[in-house]
Amino acid sequence: MKIHSYCGFLLSSAAFVLAPAAAQTDGSAPRARPAAKPAPAAPAYTGPREKMVVAMPKTYGKSETMALWGDYFSHLSRCGNIDLHNALGESLDKTSNVDILGEKELIEAISTGKAQLAQVNPGLAAQLVTAGQPAPFGVPGNKTSGVRNSYKLILISRVDSPFKEPKDLVGKKVAHTTPTSNSGNLAPRALFPALGLAPDKDYEVVFSNGHERSVTGVMHGFYPAAAVASDLYQRMIVKGDVKGSSIRTIWESPPFMTETWTMSKDVSPELQARVKKCSFSYNFSPNLQKQLPGNDTFLPINFDRDFATVMEVFRKSQAAKK
Repeated sequence: MKIHSYCGFLLSSAAFVLAPAAAQTDGSAPRARPAAKPAPAAPAYTGPREKMVVAMPKTYGKSETMALWGDYFSHLSRCGNIDLHNALGESLDKTSNVDILGEKELIEAISTGKAQLAQVNPGLAAQLVTAGQPAPFGVPGNKTSGVRNSYKLILISRVDSPFKEPKDLVGKKVAHTTPTSNSGNLAPRALFPALGLAPDKDYEVVFSNGHERSVTGVMHGFYPAAAVASDLYQRMIVKGDVKGSSIRTIWESPPFMTETWTMSKDVSPELQARVKKCSFSYNFSPNLQKQLPGNDTFLPINFDRDFATVMEVFRKSQAAKK
């Protein structure tokens, strides 16, 4: 690109110098050079068009999921020469009927190869890797700083409640999200006992079946408190689903890796490399950047480093079951 740009500069300069002379000899005006075509944003792949089934978590409904990630799917389709489908065989280029699955269904789809590309929460990523699936390959991050998106487990209650620290919740009900959620269940079971708030011992666990349900339940007084992911809570504030001024954060954990993207083990190495390269060349849409402030692209993952805290929580939660 530097060589082409430099040559273009020289030619342009030469045309500027020679144009007056040409005009004096034949009376003609200098010809305008055609505009240069913009370079493609990412490499194009030729050969047979590959197919991949996509599965997404039940974080949002289908229309909102596609509003956030549809642009990424279109980029991946163009860049990688990949036809992304739902389980019914419908191309995501032509339908918004993306598959959104519960955690058990999502694990099954990836493990059995029914889905080849999926977004998973940290708890599911730990479970999949432990079961022999490939480590997740990409996470939202900032291209300039290299900082990967992360979140914290936060323990929240209403701002007008009497609960101001974890021990105040002894004997109360606290909402967890789902059994396999990292921040919604596994991390509280691993980290809360040190705070004097052991789940199922010092308080009653109530599963809400989702972070948004937990936050909404606290806001409307259904639950005295809830353990949720800070990033999902912040997205609810951005969307206007909840007022931050109405919620108090009682406690927060060190950072965890957030939702990541993974592929099933039956995806060929060539196609894996294609998906990764195209994903890392993707610039987030304005809508996605609004929902993920500070993040503008996908960054690669070093699983041992980036998932150290998640794996510690997962191992502790597994050991507690024995």
